[in-house]
Amino acid sequence: MKRITTGIIAASLLSILSGASALANTVDPLNLDELQEATRLAAPATTGTAQRSLRSGSTARVELLLVERRPTDKNQPELRQADVYYYDYGTDETIHSIIDLPSQAVISTEREQYIQLPLTESEIARARELLFNDDEQMNLLQAEYQRITGQYLTSPEQLNIKAFTFSADALPGPGQLNAASEQCGLHRCAQVLLYTHDATVFEISPIVNLSAGIITQNIGF
Repeated sequence: MKRITTGIIAASLLSILSGASALANTVDPLNLDELQEATRLAAPATTGTAQRSLRSGSTARVELLLVERRPTDKNQPELRQADVYYYDYGTDETIHSIIDLPSQAVISTEREQYIQLPLTESEIARARELLFNDDEQMNLLQAEYQRITGQYLTSPEQLNIKAFTFSADALPGPGQLNAASEQCGLHRCAQVLLYTHDATVFEISPIVNLSAGIITQNIGF
């Protein structure tokens, strides 16, 4: 009887573990290989526009924004699909591709303007570079740093930076934005928050138009 009971328990455990494994496969995130494969499969959807932009003489740059597992359909919980988002700076469009990983098929690809996902680390680094390479902007930052600390700003490393996507409709009131900043939302823009190492925030917040590669204005707090 003891052997029979032990066998039943063992069989039950195997059944539970097998079921748990199957369930995990329906809810776990994409692994590294799947992320890379989804990125690769979605990339060809960007080449046509990039080539057209190069022929027209404009700067073509496509930024990978996000790759994540697509929410599971309750009727097909075993599906492993990915949502892949790129930003095409040549056309100011967000490209959304749905990838079926088991079949390695691109199910659909859509392009839309005025869809702005969070900034990537490389975009934040580019905003920082544009900021500190602009002489007029550096003069403003140096004056603000000296006002706060009583010291001179001699290096970007003296500041901490946070940045997030900025759209013109975030400040809808008349006269708050100039013409260049009004393009933010159609263009990909970053609002930059600067603060000292002791967490004192600057009273000016630059707007960087990443699509145009310029500092458009500063917003005051």
